[in-house]
Amino acid sequence: MEKLLFRLRLSVVALLFLGFAGTRVQAQQDSSTKLEMIDFSEAEFVPHWQIGLQGGVAHDLGEAPFYKLLSPALQLTGEYRLHPLFGVRAAVSGIWARNRYVYPKRDYKWYFVQPSVELKVDLASLFFGWVPDQPVSPYVFAGVGLCTTFDNSDAKGAKNEIGSIAKSNEFAKFWDGSRWNTVFRGGLGADFYINDRISIGAEVNANLLPDHFNSKQGENDNKDWHFNALVGVKLNLGKTHRGNEPIFQSVRVMQLPKEPIIRDTVALQVNIQFIINQSVLRSSEFGKLNQMLTFLKTHPRSHVEMTGYADRLTGTPTINQRLSVERARAVGDWLVAHGISPERVYKDAKGDRVQPFPVNEDNRVTVCFVVDILD
Repeated sequence: MEKLLFRLRLSVVALLFLGFAGTRVQAQQDSSTKLEMIDFSEAEFVPHWQIGLQGGVAHDLGEAPFYKLLSPALQLTGEYRLHPLFGVRAAVSGIWARNRYVYPKRDYKWYFVQPSVELKVDLASLFFGWVPDQPVSPYVFAGVGLCTTFDNSDAKGAKNEIGSIAKSNEFAKFWDGSRWNTVFRGGLGADFYINDRISIGAEVNANLLPDHFNSKQGENDNKDWHFNALVGVKLNLGKTHRGNEPIFQSVRVMQLPKEPIIRDTVALQVNIQFIINQSVLRSSEFGKLNQMLTFLKTHPRSHVEMTGYADRLTGTPTINQRLSVERARAVGDWLVAHGISPERVYKDAKGDRVQPFPVNEDNRVTVCFVVDILD
């Protein structure tokens, strides 16, 4: 019995020792490696569909005060964004339009539905290059369509009521029943990013139609104009891009003995500031960079740990993460290009998740700690 108890105690001690040793080994292994951000994967545009529903007000040119010629407007769009620069859009707009007979004075309205096909160009991508999750994406578009007008009963009643005393050209372009009209349209707008699926779209557009659209004879048979100001929700169907994630690599970190005889200390802190939405090194920061470079060259056992940041009040988390990566990389690449070994340069990026400084503008920065090992 005593032998059995002795063996049990011995087994327990052995298990505890192995567990403790395993923990120590694991801790040592963990301390021997470090994940370091080295790059940011390139975002790749993905062609996708977008649908939108917008509402607002419409205005028709005519001989009446501006507010008298306002009417509600709706627009349903379906766009296939096939390239970062442009997409093809189908739109259906309309409800009703308003105008006025001048003599005798009579206000009237009619209904219409206007399908069209348009080419849309993204101005942000055109002038600044495509960026996923762009906070504001302005655009222009142009296209053609067919406008079907119907229910012209107001104008018909006016024609029957005052036609005998009206001017000879007052009803020269009157139509009854329904009618198809060609239309040329164009406009500009902007999409405001909410998330990968949803954006808010605002748009103004102008529509050029034949002279009989409003049932009136224009001077010199001029064309009729119909305008819209719209705002609404747009929904992306499927992914808009892939990639755009940070890439990390495992790097070796020097092991310290159990009884350390050396210690490290932060010998220098350097804050490299950047302009809003940029990661280009400014000439005003070269003095700080040279100060850091000189120390690293004269202290061969030192290394630099740098972290890129972006201010929280500008851009989106995705854009700011990429921007902070580029800011850290810009400083690290400059040091390597001036003779510092890449193994002595550690880069990280926090985006706008961490704000190291209380002043918002100061967070457009790469913070560098030069660490020296002292005997």
